[in-house]
Amino acid sequence: MSTPVVHVLQVDPDLGQNMDPQARDQASELLRARVFLVAKGPWHPPAVEHGALGLLLLEGLMVRRLRLGHVSSVEVVGPTDIIRPWETDLIPSVLPALAEWRVLHEARVALLDVRATTLIGRWPELTVAVAGRLLRRSRSLAYVMAAQHFVRVEDRLLATLWHLASMWGKVTPAGTVVPFRLTHEMLGDIVGAKRPTTTTAVRALERKGRLARDRHRGWILLGDPPDWGVEQPPVVTLEV
Repeated sequence: MSTPVVHVLQVDPDLGQNMDPQARDQASELLRARVFLVAKGPWHPPAVEHGALGLLLLEGLMVRRLRLGHVSSVEVVGPTDIIRPWETDLIPSVLPALAEWRVLHEARVALLDVRATTLIGRWPELTVAVAGRLLRRSRSLAYVMAAQHFVRVEDRLLATLWHLASMWGKVTPAGTVVPFRLTHEMLGDIVGAKRPTTTTAVRALERKGRLARDRHRGWILLGDPPDWGVEQPPVVTLEV
């Protein structure tokens, strides 16, 4: 059975949104990637050829847990993220940490191999878009880590779920859907709380009409996002 292949810019058109239409059409035709399924559960990523850019997540949800002694942090990875899971932590430290991957929802990933990586380099706008995806991951992780500093677990959950909704959610008449069936234990891992504490916080949010669960679609955020009084800085345009 042959491995399925996708046209990358057809399954992820946002990567080419800043390209000239003619160049985008050419890249859309040439840039192809093999697609693999990754089953739910612990994941031990295989090594790939040197020069491959990484894996583009098309569907599903993963977490990367970094263990340091008896504590750990969790990074959430979802559709349109680009990952290089076969690499160990590239930051040298005298206190090494252990990285573990787990697939929470069965995933489809596209391998951006050497050929695809070479093609991406032909178009600066596409190269910048890929770099932006990698930067987005680090900023998303920083956001989730900031949410963990709320004292109340209810606030941690709201901040994290609204963040996931802004990344991968959908606004519906019933509310804003976070389309992942995350258990209380999974949510606790993400927000840095024990499962019993997480369950108590979830039930409190449900009683207050801030959160609901749909066994088929995932979590539904009700009402508007919290207003914690954070103002966005002005946008500064650089003149070249």
